[in-house]
Amino acid sequence: MIASAKLTSKFQMTIPASVRRRLGIKAGDMVILSVEGGEVVLRAAKGGWTASSRGLGAEVWKRAGGGVAAVERERDSWE
Repeated sequence: MIASAKLTSKFQMTIPASVRRRLGIKAGDMVILSVEGGEVVLRAAKGGWTASSRGLGAEVWKRAGGGVAAVERERDSWE
């Protein structure tokens, strides 16, 4: 699905009705915007922030070698 929206002078936009219907969102619902590979991805925040943001940034952890590697690098920096 492709849709477009125009930014206002206050950098606001209206999410097109076709996108709102597809995501099942309505006025007052929370959405999450993330930048992935130079693109903005909009996700419906179903189940609240914690549930909807699960897995965001996973590619960063994979490139860094995972959580264990990150902790080891941090500990090494202490010495």
